[in-house]
Amino acid sequence: MLAGAMSTDTPFTAVQTESNDPAWFEVERAIVEPAGGRVLVQRAATQEERAELLRDAQCVLVGGAKIDGPLLDQLPKLELIIRYGVGLDSLDIPAATEHGVVVAHYPDFCQPEVANHALMLLLAVARKLIPHDRAVRSGAYRGVPLQISPALTHETLGIVALGNIGRQMAKRAQALDMNVLAYDPYVDDATFEALGVRRAPTLEALLAESDHISIHAPLTPETNRMFGAEQFRQMKPTAILVNTARGPIVQLDALVEALQAGEIAGVGLDVFEIEPIGPEHPLYALDNVALTPHSAFYSEYSNRHIKERIGQTIVEFMNGKWPTVATLPNRAEVHPKRALS
Repeated sequence: MLAGAMSTDTPFTAVQTESNDPAWFEVERAIVEPAGGRVLVQRAATQEERAELLRDAQCVLVGGAKIDGPLLDQLPKLELIIRYGVGLDSLDIPAATEHGVVVAHYPDFCQPEVANHALMLLLAVARKLIPHDRAVRSGAYRGVPLQISPALTHETLGIVALGNIGRQMAKRAQALDMNVLAYDPYVDDATFEALGVRRAPTLEALLAESDHISIHAPLTPETNRMFGAEQFRQMKPTAILVNTARGPIVQLDALVEALQAGEIAGVGLDVFEIEPIGPEHPLYALDNVALTPHSAFYSEYSNRHIKERIGQTIVEFMNGKWPTVATLPNRAEVHPKRALS
């Protein structure tokens, strides 16, 4: 038997520690179990509980759980981390690499869904969907003032980060005859030109010129708390901000203060600095706000498709192969605990 290979009488075990609903993982189990593995689901309330649940696991399935060096130190059997979706900010990839743990994720997951959701939030705030809906249901037909309602058409949308989702958002905005400006120092001029998007040389330039702003950046040390009181003061008072990226990019307390002071016109949020936000949060009292529960990723297709790919990733790995349906950000550096071909 190859060094590190699993014993034939011990099934390869993947554990999800953020849910108490095994039925939500039927797709993964339907792929993994016939191949000789198993998928276990149990919520951990603390990192200590997570360590105990993962003690004998070869794989951890991660939604937003923190998988860091101190946790990995306690998991000598762990071989594979699979992140549902795009972001890697909750994973310590250098620590995983040091521990011989392969990391997998799916950066092309749900791109159309998130762009569609961002556009929906922009339209919902601009067209006053939430207060109109409330007014109609309460019997106050035409009970919402119409004076301030941006046209969007021919206005400028500023996009923060012109990655895959940002590019999809640009196309949707252009379909509304919006002008698109983007800030992304990591994307070359040729890409901007091919998309018909103007480059903002700095974030400050984007804030000053954009009529509305949509955030599509990953969470990194550079983008963490990127939007705070200073940035809101630089935006137009008629601007709407949309964030479907990562919650900590926007300082929530500063955002509430900016909305209450009229420094910006509205906001659409799918993600929050701390999730979930509390039941008495001041955002709830504001009519120029549209909120969704970190659900921009979801469609029936995107949900089933990523689950199928995760099941396939597990089966490929447990059978001694490098996964082919996932992106492996540490493949070039990691020395896996089992031989992979």
